[in-house]
Amino acid sequence: MVPTAFIYHEDFLKHNTGKQMYRLPSGHSMDVGLEFENGKRVAYIKDMLEKTGLLEHMKHVLPYEAAEEDLLRVHTQRHINDMRKKCQEGVRLLGSEVYGCQDSERIARLSAGGAMKAVDIVCNELEPINQAYALIRPPGHHAGANHAEGFCIYNNAAVAARYAIEKYPLKRVAIIDWDVHHGNGTQEIFYSQNQVLFMSIHEENYFPLYSGQLEEIGEGDGRGYNVNIPLPSGTGSAGYNIVFDHLIDPIIQQYQPDLIIVSAGQDPNGLDPLSRMRVMRPGFQAMAGKVREMASATSNARLVVLQEGGYSLPYLPIATLGVIEGMTNMYTEFQDPHGIPESPITDECLNSIEKCRMILSHNWNMQKERV
Repeated sequence: MVPTAFIYHEDFLKHNTGKQMYRLPSGHSMDVGLEFENGKRVAYIKDMLEKTGLLEHMKHVLPYEAAEEDLLRVHTQRHINDMRKKCQEGVRLLGSEVYGCQDSERIARLSAGGAMKAVDIVCNELEPINQAYALIRPPGHHAGANHAEGFCIYNNAAVAARYAIEKYPLKRVAIIDWDVHHGNGTQEIFYSQNQVLFMSIHEENYFPLYSGQLEEIGEGDGRGYNVNIPLPSGTGSAGYNIVFDHLIDPIIQQYQPDLIIVSAGQDPNGLDPLSRMRVMRPGFQAMAGKVREMASATSNARLVVLQEGGYSLPYLPIATLGVIEGMTNMYTEFQDPHGIPESPITDECLNSIEKCRMILSHNWNMQKERV
């Protein structure tokens, strides 16, 4: 087993999002009666890791709360003040599709601090652990410099990346985001610089609709360092494997990051209510294993995996189990009770990947033949 740290705190359960309201195109509000981003998500994942025996092989570490100076590396003072004020006053709606409670801003700082603690562990030369998985909430990749959005208050991956560069210091950090939704907040924060390579694999024409297009490649010093890989609905593990082998890995090998951070949303799974993709546990095993191998080849094995989305309570723990299995190279005997077959690769998916390869080849040395 590859030594791996596990970062978690029971306070993550205290971020109470309640039942969520959604506004329809007609302007009417609809109470869906659901809590998509809720504490059961992390509780069920932890329970799965305990019952399969994986957790006993990981080093359990508590996070700390990110300080204001840590948040200010990527967020504005206005945003931080706004989140703090709304939570203190008991305002439930903190941003577009972001719900919380009086304790949510503190817990969001704990979540960002969990990402920073993961960086501390893997960058400590005296610590024999090169990789860490942070089971944190609220998630972060939709939060921009000056706004909360899509369940996200502070951008955990962005805070961790900037912290790593300033604290240790590292020259280059790569963020790989496989959440089914585009990591628009992370893209916004790093769009004009090259110290952080941001790569997002997401379902095309989905949330948020205003970002995540293939042609969004960065600007100024950041041109070429923002990589979007939108995939058609229904893409399964076979399509994601091709993306990692033919798009992600070649760019990572050229960029040679000092640290790889993964925004690990397991909502591309086939049972997720907020996804139309079909990646099952073997697919998540494979993606995590590939990232682990990339880290070994480029970043002195330094790998940080941060929990993002995933909203199927029956399957999120199984999908995340696959991620941890791939990270640690330790595979459990757990039998998946869900009989969803792996999706075959489609011409539509291959054409999308080829289109991505053509665009990315303007800034990176990609193989010339079709995938």
